[in-house]
Amino acid sequence: MKNSQRLRRIGALARATVCGVLVIGCAELALAGDDTAKPAAAAPKISAEDATMTALKAMPGKVTGVAIERKKGKQVYVVEIMTETQGEKDVLVDIVSGKVIGID
Repeated sequence: MKNSQRLRRIGALARATVCGVLVIGCAELALAGDDTAKPAAAAPKISAEDATMTALKAMPGKVTGVAIERKKGKQVYVVEIMTETQGEKDVLVDIVSGKVIGID
C-alpha cells in the first residue's frame, strides 16, 4: 500500500474515531449532572487525528481505537495500535502538549 493511501485511511479512521470520542464525551457530561461531580477535565488542545499521527510515528501499526482517559495523572488520548510483531499496544498522547508520554 502506498504511503498516500495509508495516510488517507488513517485520516478516515481518525475522523470516525473523533465522532466516537465526542459522543462518549457528551454522554459523560450528561451523566455528570450534579454539583458533587468531579471538576471538568482539561479540554483537548490537539485533535484525535493529530494524536493518532503522533502515536503511529512512535509505534507503527494499525490503529484499532482512540479514547480519552486519565493515565499517569494526566488526561491522554489512548491510541490502540495493533503491531506486526508486538501485538496490541496503547500509546498515550498528552491531550494538551501532543507528546507521547508512554506506551503500554
